Amino acid sequence: MNGFLLIDKPKGVTSANCVYQLRKFLGIKKIGHCGTLDPLATGLLPICIGEATKFSSFMSDLDKTYEVDISFGIETDTGDIDGEIISKGINKFTETDLKKVLKSFQGSQMQLPPMYSALKIKGKPLYWWARKGVFLKRNSRDITIHNIEVLEFKDYLLKLKVSCTKGTYIRSLVESIGRSLHTKATVLSLRRLSIGGTQSDDMVLMPNKEMSDLSDSILPSDFLLKHLPKAILNKEDVKKVRNGQSIYYNAQLEKKGLVRIYTNKGLFMGIGELDSSNGLSPKRLTAIN
Repeated sequence: MNGFLLIDKPKGVTSANCVYQLRKFLGIKKIGHCGTLDPLATGLLPICIGEATKFSSFMSDLDKTYEVDISFGIETDTGDIDGEIISKGINKFTETDLKKVLKSFQGSQMQLPPMYSALKIKGKPLYWWARKGVFLKRNSRDITIHNIEVLEFKDYLLKLKVSCTKGTYIRSLVESIGRSLHTKATVLSLRRLSIGGTQSDDMVLMPNKEMSDLSDSILPSDFLLKHLPKAILNKEDVKKVRNGQSIYYNAQLEKKGLVRIYTNKGLFMGIGELDSSNGLSPKRLTAIN
């Protein structure tokens, strides 16, 4: 069994626990996830199975879209409602103030990862250190907020739709929005709607004892790689690439860099890299011939 399963992660479950449960349900050891979601968060969690695990790292640069519910006037130690409340109180602001602040957060910026996150420092995730009361120095990272859309705003409760680049922490964004409004803010709920061009319509629920099979829901191993250009090889070049050799690719693609490689019969072979001279080198190939 090889491919991707797009799970609708339930609230209160870690991404790692989803993998553990699916490993037991499917009876397959070679399973992983692409893009960690906090226990509080729900929504799209891509699960890679079998040969598809080879390609999870090539999806790390994909943009993501979230829907987030925010409460103003509350500050917690984790940045979400699951944390301990450390401060309360609200400074009133208008919807005009809010829209002005939200507009200022669109575009490229530096963001400091929160202590309660899965980012690893010294071999341990930051939340492991935070739970021990140890707060480490973190480096701010480049992120881009493509769009922030107000879905609802009433009684200092706000629902936003946020499209952003990889590495964006929505909890940090929410706290920063609160500070810019001279008040406090925390995440009430968070749902991931999409990764790259993959939409929530393709998601399935976590399996339970009443389910007998998920095979119809497993998507091809190249499903989440459609953002990469497609290179189709002839029979001779397929053999060379399978043997780890570089080839000259005589067709023109829209851009250089990473590409999806296929046989002339449409079989997905894996990922290659196309250089400026049209030299194509294999990077990660499937074991399926």
